[in-house]
Amino acid sequence: MRSEQMVAATLVSKSRSASSDSDKGQSYINISGRVSGFAVPRHWSISMFSRKFALISTFLFLAGTASCLHAQAGDPAAIQQKLYTQFKLTTITTDRSDIVTAGDVVAIQKPGLIMYATASPLPPSNTYKNGRIGQGWGGFGKDLMIGMMTPGGTTPANTYPQRQFVPEEKCWVTGIQVQKDGILFQLYSDPYDDIRYYANLKIPFPSKKEMPSVDAAMQLVAEVLTVVPQDQGAPDQASQGAPAATPAPAPATGTVQSVGLPEASETYISMVSGSQLILNPDKTSMVIGKNGQRSPGHWDSVTVSGTKLVYGEMHEGSLLTLVPSLGGRSAVLKVQGSELIDTTTSEEWDRTEDAQAQAPEAAPPRRRMPDIAPPPPPADAPPPTIDVGQTMDQVTAGFGQPLRVARVGAKTIFYYKDMKVTFTNGKVSNVE
Repeated sequence: MRSEQMVAATLVSKSRSASSDSDKGQSYINISGRVSGFAVPRHWSISMFSRKFALISTFLFLAGTASCLHAQAGDPAAIQQKLYTQFKLTTITTDRSDIVTAGDVVAIQKPGLIMYATASPLPPSNTYKNGRIGQGWGGFGKDLMIGMMTPGGTTPANTYPQRQFVPEEKCWVTGIQVQKDGILFQLYSDPYDDIRYYANLKIPFPSKKEMPSVDAAMQLVAEVLTVVPQDQGAPDQASQGAPAATPAPAPATGTVQSVGLPEASETYISMVSGSQLILNPDKTSMVIGKNGQRSPGHWDSVTVSGTKLVYGEMHEGSLLTLVPSLGGRSAVLKVQGSELIDTTTSEEWDRTEDAQAQAPEAAPPRRRMPDIAPPPPPADAPPPTIDVGQTMDQVTAGFGQPLRVARVGAKTIFYYKDMKVTFTNGKVSNVE
C-alpha cells in the first residue's frame, strides 16, 4: 500500500515540475476579482488550475486502486471457496458415532495432534505453530470447559480416552471455517479399538492484522494437512483391526457393466443368520432379523472402472456400503452376480428371486474360517526399552499408543497397562 502511494507521489512531483516548465511559455489568461465570494490569486491561470486539478485527481485514483488491490489479496470468502474445492467434507451422524457420507481422507503432516473420544462433549483445541501442533493456553481453556460439562467435574484426561496422532496418520475433515486470524479445521478419525476420536485444529495466519492471499493460505494449510489420493485408501487401521467406513476399492480390470440403480426394492437373505436386507432405489435400506427386529439405514456404492471411480450405481464388482441409522458397524459388501459378500466376515446375502424357496434353516451355515495366528516373533528379538531422555515418538514407536494421556503443566503422562511414563518438556523424565 505504502509503495503504491510513493509511486503516485513521485508521478505527481514529476508532473508538477513539467507543468512549471510548461507554464513559463504560456500566455496567461489571468483571473482576478471575486466570483461568488471565492478569491482567486491573480498569478493563477486557467491552464495552471486545470493541470493541478487533474494531477490531484490522478493521485487519488491511484491511491484508491492500490487500496482495492490490497483488499482483494486477502479475501476470506475466496479462501473459504478454495478450501471447499480442495477438501471434500465428511458428514457424520449427530451423535458422532459413524460416518454418513465420506469425503476426502487427509494425512497429518506434523506431530503433536491430540484427539479426544467422541464421547467428550467438546473436541480438544490444537494449534499449529513453529512447525508443530500443540495445545497451548487455548487447549487448557477448552479442557476447563469440557471438565465443567462432565458429570463430577473431573478432568478430560481422567474421563475420556485420548489419542496422539503422528505424522502420516490419516483422518477425515468434517468442517472448515476461515476466521479473521486463521483457519479452523474439524477432524474425525476412524475407530481405534472401537473408539472414534475428534478434535479442532487451528492454523493461524502469519499476521493477525493482515489476511493472506489465497495461494499463501493454501500453502500454509499444506504444511499441516494434505489430501490423500483415493487409490491410497482410507485412514490407517491395520494395527487396530477396525474396518474403514468407506474403503477405497482395489484397481479393477476390464470393462464395468453398468446396471444402474435398482428399479424396485431388492431383498437379500443372509445364508448365515437368515436376516433380510432390503435395498430401496432411494438409497435407503432395512435389515430385518429373524426375531423381527428392524434396523433402518442407507446405502451407497463405488466401482473402479480403469482409473475412474463410479459412484452411486450398482455394478458387478461394486463395493456397497451399508450405514445403519441407529448406530453400529458399517458393513462393506461386494456385488457378485446375485449375491452380496461381506468383505469383513465373508457372510453371503442371496437375492430372494434367485434363492427361491431355499430357507435359511435348510442351508448349511457358511461360517468364516478362523484366522491363522501369526507366527511368534523370533526368540532373539530384543524387547523394547525405554530410557530417560527419549521423546514421545520414540516411546510410541516401541510400546504403541498409550491407553490414555494426561497433561499437567510442562508434564505429559502416558498410561499403559502396566506402566506409567512421565515426560517433561517432551522427554522421558520418570518411568513407574
